[in-house]
Amino acid sequence: MSLLLLRHGESEGNRNRLIQGWLEYSLTPLGREQAEMSGRYLESLDVAVLYSSPLRRARETADVVAKHTGHNVIELPDLREYHFGEAEGLIWDEARDRWGLEGRDWGRSQVPGEEGVRGFRSRVTHQINELLNLHANDTAICVVHGGVIGAIVAWICDLSDEQYAQIFTANCGISIISKTSDSWPSISLLNEVCHLRDLGEVQKEPWLSQ
Repeated sequence: MSLLLLRHGESEGNRNRLIQGWLEYSLTPLGREQAEMSGRYLESLDVAVLYSSPLRRARETADVVAKHTGHNVIELPDLREYHFGEAEGLIWDEARDRWGLEGRDWGRSQVPGEEGVRGFRSRVTHQINELLNLHANDTAICVVHGGVIGAIVAWICDLSDEQYAQIFTANCGISIISKTSDSWPSISLLNEVCHLRDLGEVQKEPWLSQ
């Protein structure tokens, strides 16, 4: 079986370089185009279920995909992005300066209300493992967030809470994790963006485009 992980399309928060977390941001016009092209790309696949994070940017992406695949969208709260606490709504440099964050300080309770890496990875991997077992004989789509994909990769690679998967997934990039029988899950595809090429150069996160 496999889980196809689709990161949401570009959101207003992405475009304005904001820390989004659990804040609600809609898709930009480009984000809607990305979702539309993803839906066209996925409509020919034999997919059993379409899941989504309930956050607006993910749900709007999933709704567009659903028009092409014919599925009803099932929201799963544990697929939400990392909760950044009081840093949400700030740009990254503002959060860094306000709390003196350097390098991998995120997740170490330096920001009031921050979820913490251990709790985040626990909820995400519990949900993903449940889906892997539920869809042992078919394929499901999960519309998620960049941080969620990072947490899944870290889990599969057996990284500690102090270690991070140094990966990047573009808006509407596609990744696939697979599992057979009792085997440990594997990553069979990471950040596929061929379906977005007609939109021009695939956008990068702020820290990769500087």
